[in-house]
Amino acid sequence: MFKTVSGISAIAFAVLLFLQVIPVLGLFILIFGGPYLAGLLLHVFLVALAVESWLRRIPRALIAIPLVAYGSYFGLYVYQTIDIARVSAELRKANSGKVLDFNAEVHSLVTPNAQAFVSSHKVSAAYESNANFEPEGYLSYRLIRTDQCKIERDSQNRIQTWGARFGDKAITTACLLRFPERPPYQVVSVAKIGDEEVWKHKAGISAQISELTLDGKVIGVYRTASVWRLPAFPVLMIGCFPMAPRCGADFNRSHVTLDTIPDGLDRERFDGPESVMLGIPKYSSAEIAEFRGYPQNEPTLAWLVDEPARVQERMFSLLKELAEGGYPRVPGAIGFSVARDPARLAPLAEAMANRFIELSNIRPSNADGQEYNYRYEGLAKALTAVPDDAFAKVAAPLHAYFVDGMSASFQQFPELIGRIQRASGRQTPDFYETDFVAARGYRRLFPTLAICRIGRASPAVISEMRARILRGSADTTFDVDSKSALIVTLLKLGQESFVREYKSFFAANAPANFGSWMEAVLSGKGATEIGPNNCMSMDWNGRRVAKPSLAWANGVWYVRPL
Repeated sequence: MFKTVSGISAIAFAVLLFLQVIPVLGLFILIFGGPYLAGLLLHVFLVALAVESWLRRIPRALIAIPLVAYGSYFGLYVYQTIDIARVSAELRKANSGKVLDFNAEVHSLVTPNAQAFVSSHKVSAAYESNANFEPEGYLSYRLIRTDQCKIERDSQNRIQTWGARFGDKAITTACLLRFPERPPYQVVSVAKIGDEEVWKHKAGISAQISELTLDGKVIGVYRTASVWRLPAFPVLMIGCFPMAPRCGADFNRSHVTLDTIPDGLDRERFDGPESVMLGIPKYSSAEIAEFRGYPQNEPTLAWLVDEPARVQERMFSLLKELAEGGYPRVPGAIGFSVARDPARLAPLAEAMANRFIELSNIRPSNADGQEYNYRYEGLAKALTAVPDDAFAKVAAPLHAYFVDGMSASFQQFPELIGRIQRASGRQTPDFYETDFVAARGYRRLFPTLAICRIGRASPAVISEMRARILRGSADTTFDVDSKSALIVTLLKLGQESFVREYKSFFAANAPANFGSWMEAVLSGKGATEIGPNNCMSMDWNGRRVAKPSLAWANGVWYVRPL
């Protein structure tokens, strides 16, 4: 048998499957059509087996193998054909016909197929829900004349136009317009229920339901269906995946949508749930070729002329709220928008710099992570665009608290970093001492730690530090970060005896683990060449690259790897 065509093809088939399991080689074979070649070899084997058994070169009984194989396949093909016809007939009978006279001056169509539907059907606008666009919550789509397509885009790319297609051809008489807009009229909504599971290549027929809703009530139901159709000739793919390894086989099926249009309708003009239930016909080729647009869209197009300016006003309003300490929801590209108008950024420069310093020294919660990044990156982009004279006024504090060896984001904003460095040289100790006296609130922490890193300060500043920690330790509201920052700085400045003398007093209004933290710091645990606890406060949890040396876990302070 091994000298016959069937035997040789069987051996070649087995060898090909074996080679496909081998890494690299198998992937190469897979890319270059190995599964189709394996399917072809199987056909050669079955046909040769039939011919050779008929000619008695091999036992005639073996002819049963190809007969059973091909007979089973064509039996399955006929069964699928009958099943498709049956299901199509049932759905055509069950589907709702026209249930509402859709009027674009009264109704707004909301459908997940808005873009495709507007491109092919005679409706002035369609909408789809999209929570990413605030405050509208919807995107609107319109087919407009080519001469109307040159619409100015806004800085957030909310307004977009692009070419449209009708069938497999590009439309030359019109383009698609998309922008955020709430449906202005009574909403007629189409909801798709069920998943056709197209990419799962299911053997059976997949069904989907479209419900038409008006004022919250379902007024029509339309069922669609599709199937992965077997080919008339069994084109077979057999492949092995080297990374698994595992093998599989399937026929080269095509995805076919069943005809579920109710009988009596013009299938050329009414072709789906929205079209049938609302009586909205498809364009004809002649109508597309002579497309003249819709009068209902003229006011909208006139309104869009000023939309870029409105978007810009909203972006600056959000930026002002953010710079003044708020937590607005901002779009990811807010920095790009405001950077287009540097003159308007100048009055906000100081507030933006202070807010940027604040955000660079906190770690967002998991729930706020993405929103935090949008705010932080937006401020960085805006600061990069501030005019030179305004930027010069904020360069020094930005250098001190963002650039000067303490920010984990040093490489994140190279353009901003370069501008800060050009606009302000490295600051002298006097700068930090002045700021130590003048700073208020959370900003007092930054000059304290900067002085710790420098390692020297004037007697007046050391006296102020001693007085400040004594006053603060008697106050239950004095935060641990400020207190611990003063302790590591005083230790770096040679005030160890003072810290040891008052350590019990310092721990009185502090968390339970504060005393053990002081003992660890005083013993030299976690000290680096920079200073005690790496010149960082006890609970520092910000973005800066410099972390505290000591971390709390399982009831003890341990030295973390830096």
